[in-house]
Amino acid sequence: MCAFRFAGAQALRLSWDEARREIVGEGPTWLHLSANDDTVESWLTGVTAMPDVAREFLNGEDKRPRVHMGATFMYGVVADLERVADTPDADPNAQATRRATGALRFYVDKSRMITVRAQPLQSTDRLRHAVLEGAMFRDTVDLFAGLIRALNETFADRIDEIGDRLDDVEEGVLDGRHSNWRAELGSVRRRLVEVKRFVDPERNALTQLVLRRLEWAEPRSMETLIQAIQVLNGLGAGLEAQYERAKLLQDEIAALLSEDINRKLLWLAILSALLMPATLVSGIFGMNVAGLPGTHERYSFVIVIGVMGVCAAFTLYLLRRLRLW
Repeated sequence: MCAFRFAGAQALRLSWDEARREIVGEGPTWLHLSANDDTVESWLTGVTAMPDVAREFLNGEDKRPRVHMGATFMYGVVADLERVADTPDADPNAQATRRATGALRFYVDKSRMITVRAQPLQSTDRLRHAVLEGAMFRDTVDLFAGLIRALNETFADRIDEIGDRLDDVEEGVLDGRHSNWRAELGSVRRRLVEVKRFVDPERNALTQLVLRRLEWAEPRSMETLIQAIQVLNGLGAGLEAQYERAKLLQDEIAALLSEDINRKLLWLAILSALLMPATLVSGIFGMNVAGLPGTHERYSFVIVIGVMGVCAAFTLYLLRRLRLW
């Protein structure tokens, strides 16, 4: 995909043939490869400048975030969001939903950093643009720290995007439109779970580099890498806060919906109580038996309706008096 050799303050872009020669040299080199290219797989198999276990790992299909450290090298997998081509008329929310997570396998030693991916990823694209714009890197560990910073920016953008949607949901709930935001909150929670599923294992894997420092790394570069990992841990804590906030909003919506149902049931109960005397009177006078009073009187109907109204008013008075309504 791309290759660079870092010579002092300058990053030299390499062709494929130049990269294959430079990869066995001593200068800091970054080689970014596509796992879908059969040429890459056959070339990696024959590279002798890295340990056999690292070559097999880069050619494998492992997607779970992890870090393995050797005496003079490290290799592993980090999770990253796939890069989606933006179109002017595309819906931003639909694009955010489509963003899947891919795996980036890497190998780092004193002289080279090799990254392999199957789909276009956002962090390596950010790092490539940073190199092309003149970003400075002391060595390969500093370059790997730049990759982690790019990864942090990618996840930070995703978390901020989810946080903005969560703000909209919270505002809608506070405005009393909670029933309209249930589906949106469910979508937000799914996005949070998706990001959390990859950020948490990644934090645990990279924390090994903080607990067990790379002895072969230059101290300043190692400190830069540790700072980048600590930022990732901070993003993980922020993600946990967003997740808890979404759960609280879910509970709030459930409570408001329950309150709505109780209010409707109360009105139904009051209506039933008001209609109970009228139902009793109409039921009695609706019996088809002899001897019912007023069947031949002119004002019997008005009198019965009046009795029903008085009974309803008395029932309403009792409800108010007993503070049942």
